[in-house]
Amino acid sequence: MTEATAILDLSAHLPVDTFKLQIRKPGTDTPIGWVIELAGPAHPQTIALNNESTRDAIEKAIEFAQVNGRKWKTEDETVADRRRQNVTKVCRRIVSWSPNPTFTTVSPDPIPFTLESAVNLFLRPELGSFFVQVTDYLTSERAFTRPSSQT
Repeated sequence: MTEATAILDLSAHLPVDTFKLQIRKPGTDTPIGWVIELAGPAHPQTIALNNESTRDAIEKAIEFAQVNGRKWKTEDETVADRRRQNVTKVCRRIVSWSPNPTFTTVSPDPIPFTLESAVNLFLRPELGSFFVQVTDYLTSERAFTRPSSQT
């Protein structure tokens, strides 16, 4: 086989569309039974989020360019506002979760997945260790790689 006719199929090395993250007991490797399904880099939710972030960055750049030497007061934004925006961006990568968790300090009933319920849960400081597991996975080098059994 010559170099010109060689075929190298790299499809098996593309990221998976979603990943089911087993949430662990904080500080341990023990799964607690809560699984959060996350959208991979080519998932429509991730693409929409990335497109929106790019549009926002372009709009900000245009705003600053239009100011052109005049004093400009940026929008008044609180720390809580910025935190909600950041948590929302991460939660928009969540496709679903199962089973619906119960946190008696939040609600006596199981909490079904919605973007709003995810944001409200992960804004709570006492759930920070679970939120960190999600963000750690999303930012890890091995995120969404296919298991070796699929390569």
